[in-house]
Amino acid sequence: MADKILMNKNTLAALKLELQEYKTALPVFEMKEQQLKEVVQTIYDNVQRLEKAIETINEETKPWVAVFAEANEDLNSIVKIKFIKTSKKEIAGVSIELFEDISFEAYEMDFYNTPLWVDAAISVIKDQKTNYRIIELEKKNLEVLQEELAEARRMKNALKEVFIPDAQHNIRKIEIYLGDVERLAIGCAKLVKKKKLTKTAAV
Repeated sequence: MADKILMNKNTLAALKLELQEYKTALPVFEMKEQQLKEVVQTIYDNVQRLEKAIETINEETKPWVAVFAEANEDLNSIVKIKFIKTSKKEIAGVSIELFEDISFEAYEMDFYNTPLWVDAAISVIKDQKTNYRIIELEKKNLEVLQEELAEARRMKNALKEVFIPDAQHNIRKIEIYLGDVERLAIGCAKLVKKKKLTKTAAV
């Protein structure tokens, strides 16, 4: 809002309307901020949980690494992702992607010559790759949500700390000014009336 404002009833009415709009918008942004904070925390916790699961499985499968080397098995190249199915969801006006399913390419295995542990290893690698993809997806969601959260917080703070106080200050300023003008007008009117009465009495 400009520093100079017109000190009249039209400006006062416009400011009161603006103030009402600001007061209506404030709880909307407060609610949006709270909702986004909760979703961001939930996703962050999920990412932490998945990263911990990956780390745990990596520790548990360390003994297999030597076996892979001896067997010359490159299981990571065998386990290839075919597609990832996701769905869209809107949260507080923000569109994010939710993980639905993952499909891996079919592979042929020689059941007579392949060690039994290979099948179990492939299952673990599928789980790990699935977790990595979910984390990747969730981190993208976090980026979008955190940006929107920052914007909601900025708007809430601007309304609470700038727009609403400024509007209230200018409304009080105009009301005081208009009150002074009205009192001055009444005083002048009384003075004129008094003079007229005095003049009439003198005649």
